[in-house]
Amino acid sequence: MPNLFHKYQQPILIFITLVIIAGFILFWNGSMMTHGVLGGGNKVASIYGMTVSDSDIQRDVRKFQIAAGLGLNELVQSLAGNAENQQQALENYIWNAYVFDHEADALQVFPTDSEVQEELARVPGFQTNGQFDPVKLTDFVQSRLPSLGFTDAVVDELVRDQVRVRKVTELIGATVALSPSELQNRFMEDNEKMDISVVRLNTSDLEKSIDVSDDQARKVYDAHKDVYRSDEQRKVDIASFELSDAQKELKGKDRTDALQKLGNDAWAFAQAVVDKNANFADAAKKYGTPVSTSALFTAAQPDPALQKIPALATNAFKLSSDYPSSDVLEGLNGYYVLHLAGSVPSRPLTFEEAKAQVIEQIRKDQAGQMMQTKANDVRNRIQAGLKAGKSFADAALAAGAQAETVPPFSLAEASKLDVPDMQAIIRSSVGLGDGQISEFVATQAGGLFVYMNGHEAVGKDEVAVGEDSIRTQFARQKEVEAFVEWLRLRKETARLQIVQRSAE
Repeated sequence: MPNLFHKYQQPILIFITLVIIAGFILFWNGSMMTHGVLGGGNKVASIYGMTVSDSDIQRDVRKFQIAAGLGLNELVQSLAGNAENQQQALENYIWNAYVFDHEADALQVFPTDSEVQEELARVPGFQTNGQFDPVKLTDFVQSRLPSLGFTDAVVDELVRDQVRVRKVTELIGATVALSPSELQNRFMEDNEKMDISVVRLNTSDLEKSIDVSDDQARKVYDAHKDVYRSDEQRKVDIASFELSDAQKELKGKDRTDALQKLGNDAWAFAQAVVDKNANFADAAKKYGTPVSTSALFTAAQPDPALQKIPALATNAFKLSSDYPSSDVLEGLNGYYVLHLAGSVPSRPLTFEEAKAQVIEQIRKDQAGQMMQTKANDVRNRIQAGLKAGKSFADAALAAGAQAETVPPFSLAEASKLDVPDMQAIIRSSVGLGDGQISEFVATQAGGLFVYMNGHEAVGKDEVAVGEDSIRTQFARQKEVEAFVEWLRLRKETARLQIVQRSAE
């Protein structure tokens, strides 16, 4: 089933995770961009002979966040392309946006104002009970966009881009043929039910059986001292632009107006302290905003007292001596700007400090090696039991494992099942014949085998009806695939050159 990952995994894992990217993070040459909104003009790349700077990239990242947050799925997914992780999807989106604009201009594809207005009314982020809600649009423009450094023009721009992407996709897709056999095979593949059983093996069971002596731990520690280090700690000054207790009770436009004023003040303040030589405390006094200081905390364990700032840890550890102040961060009742107030650098741990960590790692490593050996043994014993005429459940039990029954499912309804490691199970199931057992697949807890008890074929009458139900969706999918491939090929001619920069 060659399209399985593209059809199910990508929309679920790529798009949803894109929506929850915290902060404006873009990895470049193995290092993290640490500058904020006003990130200078250092050259990052060139495309079509045009220079792209740090600040251009950071603006594009913020536009990406807005598009994803508003649910402009066609725009985000089409420009993210066939990405396999968040970093790649974000990079694809940024460079593909440049390529798409260039190529769409060349094709003379420009949406009309009425088309943009119709699309705006369908934006998921501006809906209430399935209807366009102008209050949500106003609230977003007035309370959200100022902290991101945009005006309402960016909404028009992104909505226009989505319409434009759709038009070009349809243009490219017009060359794609949809054969009856493709449609029939796709419906049958998506809707035939699979009856499977699963055997899970847990690494934790093996870890408990592993004894590690002090001598073993000491040898590992001595060989890898540079690995065992304390976590860096940081503390930050926090300028808060929050609603008063009375303002927190406001609703609708009154609350929006109050938040807009705070957002404007926070944005102006962030601009005032963006220079590394700016005096954060003095600027806060000028703006009349209170400043508090956090306790020391690590990236993994932020100061609990600062839970009201969702992206605290992410943004605090982006700060540096060159860029000590953060972007404007949004909370439930206001906005915040961070300033690096101090840090405790990471240091080598002594053996006693690292001992528990060393022992845990030894157990995990040994358990991982033992797991593959155990998995091969269990699988061989199960196969031997099956050849001897045993049922899969009995063969698994004889091999020291327990068979788990999964409710029969089709690919079309697999996402509805609340079963651990369902994506791994789906990937292992596809392609298995009746009575076959899959190879061992690693999972977070250890790994699993899938056994195919059988398939329930789709009836001819159901296929005939079902083809019509998926015709539009399948045709649209093929159009999108053609668009993504077209964009990939056009990108190859865009003269994209990325500046190689050393890690900061």
